[in-house]
Order: sequence, then structure tokens, then C-alpha cells
Amino acid sequence: MKLALSLLVAVAGTAFAQSPLQTEFPPGATQLEAEALQKLLTGKTFLISQAVGSDMRIQYKESFVFINIGQRSDSGEWRAEGSTVCIDWRTLPKGCSEVRIKDDTIYLKRTSNNEVMVMKPQ
Repeated sequence: MKLALSLLVAVAGTAFAQSPLQTEFPPGATQLEAEALQKLLTGKTFLISQAVGSDMRIQYKESFVFINIGQRSDSGEWRAEGSTVCIDWRTLPKGCSEVRIKDDTIYLKRTSNNEVMVMKPQ
């Protein structure tokens, strides 16, 4: 029993270690102007994986956004302010997150824990 428990703890620790919380943008990731950010996101849907927690699916419309996180969903108005996307959610906390791009990969830095995540187009 002890061996099984030790193995379970080791496997769980390894799984967690494989998903470290990234807090820095990759070197060379560049900021965007508000107009370029608006154009980059509008009409697109992204899947975002968190280091801890459920994946997020976020869909940007002209000025409205929808999000699904596990069994939870929300919507709100969004806007680009420089290289930052700001969202006024209906139930989730309102806030702004910095967006940068490197090559064709879009990165989002959450304000709640400074996690840098990849926005994968769907």
C-alpha cells in the first residue's frame, strides 16, 4: 500500500512538473498596436491551456467575447488598449491582459497570476 501511494505521489508530481507556470514572454515576443491586436483577435476562437486548471475556449466577436472554462461560461465586452486586451465580464472579474506575438504564435499574460499562455487558434 505504501509503495502504491508513493508511486501515485511521484506520478502526480511529475505531471505537475511537466506543466510549469510560465511568467515571462519568450525572448523576441513583440507588443502590438491596438488596431493590430483588434484585427488579430476579432472573429476568431482560441483554446488556451493553463498550467493548473481547465482549458479555456475564448471567442472574440467585434466588441463582444465569450469564454468557456470547464463547465463555466461567461461573456462580456472587450477592447484593445495598445498591446493589452481588456474584458468587462458579466460574472468573472474584469481585467486586462497583455498580448504579444512571436513568429505566428500569440501569447497572453494573465493579470491574476502573471501566467503566460499560448492562444491556439481553433
